[in-house]
Amino acid sequence: MGIADYCKKLDDHLTKIDTVEARIQAAAEILSMAFKVTQEEVAIFLLDADKDLIHFHWPLKLKTMGFVPLSSLDSLAAKTARENKSFLNNRFASVHHASIFEKVRLEKGDAKPLPIQKIMSVPIPGTERMKGVVQVSRKGLNEEAVKDFQKADVDNLSEIARTLSSHF
Repeated sequence: MGIADYCKKLDDHLTKIDTVEARIQAAAEILSMAFKVTQEEVAIFLLDADKDLIHFHWPLKLKTMGFVPLSSLDSLAAKTARENKSFLNNRFASVHHASIFEKVRLEKGDAKPLPIQKIMSVPIPGTERMKGVVQVSRKGLNEEAVKDFQKADVDNLSEIARTLSSHF
């Protein structure tokens, strides 16, 4: 199935869901399957234009504790929102970035949270201003432990973000 067909099915599926919160959860589930990552490796931020910041809406555990000012220079999500462009980084763990949210235990159990090794970050487009940011990451002990993302992956994620824009 091509990305256009995939996005059409995604759009049809999300249209049947009543609330934004439920659509965000469904989108996280679908993104995790599409990119073969866990749901905790998907992040969805929505813009609060009045305060010039983006709020976590997924993972749910970060929704109550997480927001990022658009002025943050250490946040890839803020950079994605400010520049309204996509990013792909397969050496993310070795780059200086805001890692505070990586330390939050999202998975069940006592395991220490794994650092993000690889990441894609794309804006969710809007009519006048972007609506938010969607990120897909791969966590692991080191870079070699997880598969690289490819340019086609970030292109597909950008297309999916366009589909998501009418539902958030």
